[in-house]
Amino acid sequence: MKRRLQRIYWRGILITLVMAMAAIGMAAWLKIDDTRAHLDAMLDAALKWTRDSGDDLQSLSDTIAGISPGLRVTYLLDSGLILADSEQKEELPGDPLEDAEIAAVRRGEIGKQLRMSAEDASLTLYLAGRVSPQLILRLSIPVIETARVLMVYGTALLLLFLTLYLVQRRGIARLAADQSRQFDDIRLLMDGETDRVQAVFPEFQPSLDAISYRVRRLKEDHREVLRTLNLRADFVANASHELRSPLTSVRGYAEILKEGMADNDEERETCLSTIIGECDRMLAVIEDILRLGRAENAGKKPAKEQSARQTAEEVCRALRPQAEKKDIALILEGDTPVKAEEKDLWEILYNLLDNAIRYGKTGGEVRVRMEKGVIEVRDNGIGIAPDHLPHIFEPFYRVDDTRDAAPEGTGLGLSIVQALMKRLDGTIHAESDAGTGTRIILHFPTEERKTK
Repeated sequence: MKRRLQRIYWRGILITLVMAMAAIGMAAWLKIDDTRAHLDAMLDAALKWTRDSGDDLQSLSDTIAGISPGLRVTYLLDSGLILADSEQKEELPGDPLEDAEIAAVRRGEIGKQLRMSAEDASLTLYLAGRVSPQLILRLSIPVIETARVLMVYGTALLLLFLTLYLVQRRGIARLAADQSRQFDDIRLLMDGETDRVQAVFPEFQPSLDAISYRVRRLKEDHREVLRTLNLRADFVANASHELRSPLTSVRGYAEILKEGMADNDEERETCLSTIIGECDRMLAVIEDILRLGRAENAGKKPAKEQSARQTAEEVCRALRPQAEKKDIALILEGDTPVKAEEKDLWEILYNLLDNAIRYGKTGGEVRVRMEKGVIEVRDNGIGIAPDHLPHIFEPFYRVDDTRDAAPEGTGLGLSIVQALMKRLDGTIHAESDAGTGTRIILHFPTEERKTK
């Protein structure tokens, strides 16, 4: 990544330098062009002046050279012989006839040439014109200002290059370090060692927040999977225990009968009654397991709205004999329409009321309150300890150590209720305080809740 950033950076620098050099070249060319135009005008004036003047050539060359600083005026014959020079030189280095501007004049043109001077190696602009068939006038002026500009700009470019290089060294290194730290932060996030990563660049923050959100979701899903696997393992173990215990009793009493160890009809009757009771217990466990499976795996079906009170009254009639044995009063309050199949609502209320009666206090009450999509089942028993409350909806979970010696159920009633409520898009939760009883609250979906 660092090398890639460096390549991109140097491409940008190269483009910048090329554009800067092009701009400098353009500025120098414009300056030279302006000097050439100025020198063209002076050449035209000098040619006319020479033709009209009666002064000697040396005086003319000195006079014309005084017009502009640095200007040099040279008169020479067509054969190359120097007649006058403003710098008082009778000879020039090299052969003047080989100079491009002199050659152009001898061909009948105006000679123009930009080259390095053979005398002082300075960039010089030369212009030449014919005064007469035998006489040639040449003007030359060093382009000092342009050379100066080029030198200044060249120095500036060099300084710019060095500055960009230093910036690149520090900037790319810092950027690479920041990116490396960012990747380390992301690794910590993926490993679960941090919850949120601060972006090096603000533009990255939404993406990092999205990664953080997905990591949290993955962790939650992972925990849920582990919890489900643990529940499955517990379910298998508890189901095995619930079935093994009655089978052990059945086998034991069956062996007593087989070995003839029951000496009288009363003992045999006891053995048979126990076998039948344990078989009923196993059938109840199997039936509840099947109900739980149906409740969890059944698909959602559209249901008509119905009165919850009517179903609650039917459940109360079915459970009244059980309630009368413990002198528990069943009280119904209010009514609410709910969207649920009658058999599902009946099973929900039956399990809740059956639990409330089974574990209720003798001489107490079970109160069912219904209003606006909420059904609450309350008993005034001894309640559930806080450490047990989060687990009461798990299959086969019992809190019998906090209850009296009531007949045991299968431990699947509340699990079945929870599965049915999920299928109906409803919710269930429990509230309990030691010594004041337990409240199970059901929230059924209503149009008002859907709009919220």
